Amino acid sequence: MLLGGIDEAGRGSVLGPLVIAGISFDSKKIDKLKEMNITDSKKTLPNKRKELFSKIFSICDSIFICKINCPTIDKFVKLNRLNVLESIFMTIVADNIHADKIIVDSCDVNPCRFQQEIKKRLLNKKVSVYSFHKADLDSIVVSCASIIAKVTRDNEIAKLKEMLGKDLGSGYPSDPKTKSFICNEVFVKESKNHIRFSWKPVKKILDEKIQTKLFC
Repeated sequence: MLLGGIDEAGRGSVLGPLVIAGISFDSKKIDKLKEMNITDSKKTLPNKRKELFSKIFSICDSIFICKINCPTIDKFVKLNRLNVLESIFMTIVADNIHADKIIVDSCDVNPCRFQQEIKKRLLNKKVSVYSFHKADLDSIVVSCASIIAKVTRDNEIAKLKEMLGKDLGSGYPSDPKTKSFICNEVFVKESKNHIRFSWKPVKKILDEKIQTKLFC
């Protein structure tokens, strides 16, 4: 049996893409994965994630990654349909990994509803899909997907830093470097497409910048 896992990275970020990764393994390889002490990417140090990324990539049976840009994210957030966006792309990933059974880390408070959203869109109706909270911690295959998604997302942020010649920080709103980047770059053409304007921290900065321009 081929076992699949799907997870995302960058949902709470105000910069850069939302990455959704899917991966599958022959069930006979699960013991080998356990020997590698794989767990959720959030509980794994960056250097260890990179090391595991290469090892996971080398032994998986299939892998598929989607990168969702900021304008697309903003479009769905404004409609209050971010979970729908994730379900759409998780379905695309599910249809493009070879797996008999797929476990998905649910972003919806109702994992059964999220599961049904994916199942109704699946082209391959023979695949069994399950959705749980904390699946990235409880399922080793989803943990692998979590690491693939996180490292891919970190690489995308590194590429943005190089392309823009700016220090973006981590891309998360609590990061002072990220806040500084948004404050300085929110009106810069080359940077705008990589900022999520629908996020409240960005709206606040944008409003403050506009007010400053009006009264200066």
